[in-house]
Amino acid sequence: MSPKHKEKRLPLSFFDVLRFAAGYWVRQPGKLGVITALLLCASFVETYLPNTLSDFLGAVRLQQGEHEIIFRLSMFLGAYVIQAILFSTSYIIYNNFETHIFKAVIDDAFAHIYRLPEHFFANTFTGAIISKINRARTKIETFEDQVILRILPTAIVLVGSLVFMALRFPALAALMAAYLVLLSVVSAFLVFNVSGPAQGAYAEAQDSYGAHLADAVVGITTTKSFAQEDYETSRFFDITRALRIKNVRAYVLSNLAAFAQRLLLCGMLALMLGGGTWYLFHGKATVESIAYLAFAYTIVQSYIRELGENIKNLLTASYDLHAIIWIMREPPEVAVEPELPALDIRRGAITFDKVRFTYPGKSDPIFDEFSLSIRAGERVALVGHSGSGKTSFVRLLQLLYPLDAGRIVVDDQDVSQGSRHSLRSAISLVPQDPILFHRSLKENIAYTKTDATMDEIRTAAKLAHIHDFIETLPQGYETLVGERGIKLSGGERQRIAIARAILADRPILILDEATSSLDSASERAIQDALHSLTHGRTAIMIAHRLSTILDADRILVFDKGQIVEEGTHDELLKRPDGIYAGFFKLQSGGFIVGNDDEPPLATQVAGA
Repeated sequence: MSPKHKEKRLPLSFFDVLRFAAGYWVRQPGKLGVITALLLCASFVETYLPNTLSDFLGAVRLQQGEHEIIFRLSMFLGAYVIQAILFSTSYIIYNNFETHIFKAVIDDAFAHIYRLPEHFFANTFTGAIISKINRARTKIETFEDQVILRILPTAIVLVGSLVFMALRFPALAALMAAYLVLLSVVSAFLVFNVSGPAQGAYAEAQDSYGAHLADAVVGITTTKSFAQEDYETSRFFDITRALRIKNVRAYVLSNLAAFAQRLLLCGMLALMLGGGTWYLFHGKATVESIAYLAFAYTIVQSYIRELGENIKNLLTASYDLHAIIWIMREPPEVAVEPELPALDIRRGAITFDKVRFTYPGKSDPIFDEFSLSIRAGERVALVGHSGSGKTSFVRLLQLLYPLDAGRIVVDDQDVSQGSRHSLRSAISLVPQDPILFHRSLKENIAYTKTDATMDEIRTAAKLAHIHDFIETLPQGYETLVGERGIKLSGGERQRIAIARAILADRPILILDEATSSLDSASERAIQDALHSLTHGRTAIMIAHRLSTILDADRILVFDKGQIVEEGTHDELLKRPDGIYAGFFKLQSGGFIVGNDDEPPLATQVAGA
């Protein structure tokens, strides 16, 4: 059953993002354990450094002898070298750890996108999807950097420093603990409530910017055709202006938070050195004790100074990861588990049994109790006004949308009970507006049969009457076609799509106005090829140019989601008051205006 309304999203929390990231960390438990252990040891040794320096200075002050002084100096220098080696080793292992993680994230996101249903892409900007995946690749690294390499060592250093300070200056350590709590609370408040939300708004603005940029570039041909360059440029400048404003606001609030934190660090320095001086005046501290406090402050403040920046980066990365988490939470077209068995489709007999279907976000069904049977090997043409159900019929045959009720059976198998992959692997499609990949002509023709030989590719191209054109190109079959095939004309793209379908050689063929972009001469030239292509397989032809379907075994006339007429061309013409006969009379050159019966995108978006 297809959902009529999207489930309302609850806002993601920081811990939702942490669980998402941790799910990838635990895939490498060995490396994670070693990295954590090394960081713990390195942070502990760094925390102990002020003690070794104090012991060395104490030995010098008391003139305890050369051997003792050298020993204390060696302890200080050795500890310094050890912590440096431990940190460096952890970073080397961490680099390998994090590269596996970002690859896993973008791989999982890409694979998940291919499992999403058709209506997701109808309601989502392509540019926004690309922007979210690209940001996820960098922000997952930033997020784990802050948690594992920054915040974890900071916590160890702060706790360790307080413990060692308590052994020398218990009252001062208690005051420092209270002050650190205050500093952490204020820093967290500033980041989570001031600079953080501004970073979140900036992240959303980046998605909008990426989406509009992609949309404008893809539609640049239309823009030039209608001389709307000034309009698009002005519109884009408005978007970048809004992006800049949110970016500046995020930076300003971030700098204000950092300024407040610097003031707090000044207070911490005053507390530590003032407290040490008090101990000194009361005979409870020595010069080396003051040196201990000064060095301890240097280490602690280096971590605390970055704490606000680390929290800001952590929160920014968290907001940026919201987008990819929502994509990963989009329900797939078919549940990944349990895996459905493959369908065995060889003949191509098709039955729609009492099918009911409503587009997501719409209230009125396209089909209600719709039934139809197509024999294996039958050549069937679909005719009707725009919105009558023709395109919906072939989309449901490919299971691009779930049914509300009823079932679709192919070769006596309920297709909903089998894998989508096996179903679509049995169908070749030649759409009205073919989409080609920015790859070579050879790769585009062989897309459905990647192991095809060059002889097979050339044969298919010859049957589609595109071979001679390809041979005139300097790079021949290795020529890149440009994004979405922009280097080719509409007719050339359509013939490439026809060659691709010929090479696929599948039992079910869908021709969605496959000759609409061809001139009359080219259309006549490949009519024989199309006839050969449809021979021996189940062919479904959406047609508005009726000259292309005169020899169909059966013509089905759709009207408001029902088949109101059916028969051969000659049989339908014998009904002078029929819809088909009316179409034929009205045609000039055999064309009926209108093709797409899917709801307008704006309607889908509004209702989704």
